[in-house]
Parts: sequence; C-alpha cells; structure tokens
Amino acid sequence: MTTANSALALTRGLFASEWTKVRSVRATYITLAMAAAATIAIEVFTIATLKTSHLDRTHFDAVQTSLAGWLIVQLVFGVLGALSMTSEHGTGMIRTTFAAVPRRRRVLAAKAAVIGAVSLIAGELIAFAAFFAGQLMLREKHLNVTLTQAGVLRAVLAAGFYMFIMAMLGLGLGAVIRHTAGAVAAVGLVFIQPLIVNAMFPDPNSSAGNYVLWWAGQSISSIRPHEGPYPPVGLSFVVCGGYAAIALIAAAVMITRRSA
Repeated sequence: MTTANSALALTRGLFASEWTKVRSVRATYITLAMAAAATIAIEVFTIATLKTSHLDRTHFDAVQTSLAGWLIVQLVFGVLGALSMTSEHGTGMIRTTFAAVPRRRRVLAAKAAVIGAVSLIAGELIAFAAFFAGQLMLREKHLNVTLTQAGVLRAVLAAGFYMFIMAMLGLGLGAVIRHTAGAVAAVGLVFIQPLIVNAMFPDPNSSAGNYVLWWAGQSISSIRPHEGPYPPVGLSFVVCGGYAAIALIAAAVMITRRSA
C-alpha cells in the first residue's frame, strides 16, 4: 500500500471512529431531542401569550418569535461541542485516540467535521421545524410570514448556522480547557458577554457591540433591524465565523503543546 493510500485509509478510519463516538452515545440523541423540545415549548408559550392589541406590527419579527427558545438551545449546542472533547479527557480515552493517531490536529479536524455536520443538520432541522410550527400559530393572529418574503429564508437558515457556530465554539473551548465544567462555564459566557460590554462601553453609539457573539447571532436570525448596538447582518456573519475560527485555532495550537 502506498503512503497516499495509507494516509487516506487512516483519515477514513479517523472520521469513522469519530462518527461512531457521536452516534453510539445516547446523550447525543437526548441532548438534541431536549433542544428541539425546549424550542417548541418556549415558542408555543411565547406565541400563546402574545398580546396583539397594542402590538407594533411594523417592527414585529415573526421569525425571532418562532425562535424564542434559541436562548436555551444555543447553550445546548455549545455543550454538545464541548463534550465531544472533554468527555474523552475525563475518561482518559483521549490517550488511546492520540496513541492511534499521533497527529493530534487530525483528530481535532475529524471531530470538528463530524460535530460540525451533526450540529449544522440538527440546527437547521430544529430551526425550520420551529419556524413552521410558529407560523401555524401566528397565522391565527394574522402575523405569520412565509419563506418567500424578504429576509425570511436567510434568517431561518442563519439560525441553524448559529447552532453550528456554537458547537464549534464549544469544541474549541473543550479542547483548550479539557474539563467539562470549565468548558461549559466558558460557553455560558456568551450569555453575559452583552452585560459586560454594556458595562464597559455604556455609550449606545460605541462600536464594541459589533463584536458581541450573542448580538451577532440575533442579527443574522432576524428579519427586522434591532435597536441598539447590534451589528449589521453582513458583519454579524463574519463575527460569528470569527469566534468559531479563533476557538478552533487556539485548540489546534494548544492540543500539540500539552500532554494528553
């Protein structure tokens, strides 16, 4: 067997191994099912309690309302990404993995590809399910929109994409921190980041808000402009991708500099 064929066989085996780890763990299915259930439950409650008598319909965002549960779901996907790395550190299985594949960055790349694919597909499925369920309820209030209307398809697709970003952020943090509790806490900082930025930069015209992940995620999954320090849609996609890229680059650097 040639060197190229050996490398290809190793890569295929590595991807197959990572896929087996994901699909053979019951927690993966439970976590994604809980994410879907939480999204629909919060959405149903939000729309059911929505009062239309004093509603400003020109600024009402039917997509964001359908994705009311995203506040919780993004944490779920971040934890899913973190656990893909920290669980192996916790059990010591990471030593076996690195012994079989000494080039650790290949392991990280395989995990990112598998977790990324799972989170993107699951995120999009949940986003579209929440959207269609939400529009059925909003139709009774004459507030529904369709995918053909301006910005709607982009916003729903972006909501699923944001779940992919959170999973990659979690994976990167998990590889750097290597402890589940610490990695989950780091992922949770996404929720308090806006509070920190508002405290440090109280000026509403400050550009610091353009680089807050939470606000960027809100921006790309909206069809109405937000008031306040929310970045524009184009910049928001760049910001989201930047967070994931920085986390994975940091993981790629640290994973080769420390013992397993």
